[in-house]
Amino acid sequence: MYISYELYRTTHVKTAREQREEDIRAGELAAEFGRLRRSLAPRRSLRQRGFRQAPEIEMLTEAGTGCSGPSTGPHAICG
Repeated sequence: MYISYELYRTTHVKTAREQREEDIRAGELAAEFGRLRRSLAPRRSLRQRGFRQAPEIEMLTEAGTGCSGPSTGPHAICG
């Protein structure tokens, strides 16, 4: 039976509408798998994901200081 289907597929040319509908279904399926994977994955904090602030910003936030230089221009650290 599978061989019959393969013969049908090789002789049947899909219309633009059929191809678009198939692409939409494939996209929806991929999105569902992505949501399923995210729902089953263990939760991790930002630090465990590898995101880290630059050392200069960490020092500024720990010290609680404001900007020590001009607040405008290309070298401004805080707005």
